[in-house]
Amino acid sequence: MKKRILPRILLLLMCFTALCTPRAQAVTPLEPDAEASLTLHYQKAGDTFADLSIGIYRIAEAFPDGSFQLMEPFASFPLNIHGITTQEQWNQVAQTVYSYIVSDQIAPDAEKTTDGNGEVCFADLDTGLYFVREAVAENTNGTYIFNQFMVYVPTPQPDGTYSYAVEAKPKCTNFVPKNQYSVTKLWQDGGNQYLRPKEVTVDIYRDGVLYETQILRAENNWSYIWYVSGEAHSQWTVAERTVPDNYKVTIRQNGSHFSVINTCQSTPDMPQTGDSATPMLWILLMCFSGITLVILGSYSRRRG
Repeated sequence: MKKRILPRILLLLMCFTALCTPRAQAVTPLEPDAEASLTLHYQKAGDTFADLSIGIYRIAEAFPDGSFQLMEPFASFPLNIHGITTQEQWNQVAQTVYSYIVSDQIAPDAEKTTDGNGEVCFADLDTGLYFVREAVAENTNGTYIFNQFMVYVPTPQPDGTYSYAVEAKPKCTNFVPKNQYSVTKLWQDGGNQYLRPKEVTVDIYRDGVLYETQILRAENNWSYIWYVSGEAHSQWTVAERTVPDNYKVTIRQNGSHFSVINTCQSTPDMPQTGDSATPMLWILLMCFSGITLVILGSYSRRRG
């Protein structure tokens, strides 16, 4: 029985030793002088964000063994970039780096804007550890905030190699929906469009303070729409700056929509064209002329 147990114990010890012994893995040395690139994609739920200003900062240089060392001016700051094992720790590093960027007004090493697909590519980069600045994007749905983060260029791969063409999709960490407001000019003048001015000026106020001024005309359908993030509790009002002659103004609000109604108070005489004589007078003259001709014709036949 003992002879059977001893081989089993030895086998278990061998398996345990194999599991606990670090496995050697072939690692390709990092090439510090190689050209690298960083492509960023700013997208969220099918929306892409163009014309975003993206700034990146090279805070550490890379070495062939895959290690990194802080560079000036960041080497002068009490930053720790070693022994980082969690994403939360990297987030803290990014926040600390950004704090020093703001306090010392450090300019980015490179800055570009995203294209129509929400993409931006930084080519011919030096290898190193980079900080990517936060980006704020807006569309009619709301405001999107994309996180700041740290990224290795090049990035280590599971097989021990390095990818020098790095791609990343910054995470949207916050979204603030927008509220839609609108104002429309309405005319109550019996369809007499010739009485209306070519345009009107409308002032828009938020909490009693002038927010913006807009020109309403036929080309924009006498209306304007604006979007505001996080303004659900603001008090909005509108006012027509100069009311046209012969009109009185009434402003109505239905939720977030404003109607500026101009009602004509007195319709002037319709414009006259051609002869201003009364048409009935012409008819009477024509009838009289016809009767005269008939009488003259009858008199001529009798004399003949």
